[in-house]
Amino acid sequence: MKKENWGKLAFTSVMGLFLSSTFVFLAALPIRYTRLHFGRWVFLITTLIGSCALFAFKQWQWAIVYFCLSLLIGSYRELEEKKLSIFMSALISIGTTTGLFFATLFSIARMQKIQVSQLLNNHLEPMLVQLRGLPQMREGVDINSIVAYLPSGMIITLMIVTFISLTFHNDPFTRKKGIESLKKFTLPDWGIWVFIGSLCGAFALNAHGTYSFIFMNIFAVTLAAYFFQGFAVFSCLLDRFKIFGFWRLLAYFLVFFQMFLFVCGLGILDYWFDFRSQLKVKNKRIGI
Repeated sequence: MKKENWGKLAFTSVMGLFLSSTFVFLAALPIRYTRLHFGRWVFLITTLIGSCALFAFKQWQWAIVYFCLSLLIGSYRELEEKKLSIFMSALISIGTTTGLFFATLFSIARMQKIQVSQLLNNHLEPMLVQLRGLPQMREGVDINSIVAYLPSGMIITLMIVTFISLTFHNDPFTRKKGIESLKKFTLPDWGIWVFIGSLCGAFALNAHGTYSFIFMNIFAVTLAAYFFQGFAVFSCLLDRFKIFGFWRLLAYFLVFFQMFLFVCGLGILDYWFDFRSQLKVKNKRIGI
């Protein structure tokens, strides 16, 4: 490896460690860069060294976060190289990472000889205190609600991390832009029935605590998945009207912070109307 590459590797590795303990979503960028540009084995070695370093400094929480992010992005890339679809690659990598996270959680609780709920209470209580300091969060926020929605919160966080890692990095081998692959993202047909079933279950069993939380977690995950399908449709619409640069960035900002439900609805309606196919037909007619 060339001397300048060693410098890039050291920088991206340090940034991955730093961001995974501060700005989790942004940690996806240096981690994916390392996997894309330095290959499988260098990525694996740097992941193990970074995780062990955090454990050595008794920062086991951040070691778990860093390792989970690396597992997510590394496994996604492996599946991506095998030509799996975006949905299948994300489903397997997110499922594997989530499973490892909760298995680790149960193992730590068992080693400390306490209940998982108690372990979560100990580490989530400081965050709860901060949330209660916000005017809009003073009422209705309790530790039990946070724990109940932890599964969907974990999965949605990993979905966002995957989205960010794909959006801002081009494949160095195929030269494809990450955002171009995201424009093709589509959920399988059965996804709409999972969404409808979870929606009905969540409201029908509103008074039945445990079952209601299960359906609400499923509903939250499927709604987030349809948001990303809606985002893909929205990006194609921007291409159709040739909106780029500053105005495109402004549109994306509004999508994430002001138009969440609208874009979710766009993704859901795409199941029936297949907007992207219609756009392709219209583009051919007018010669775009």
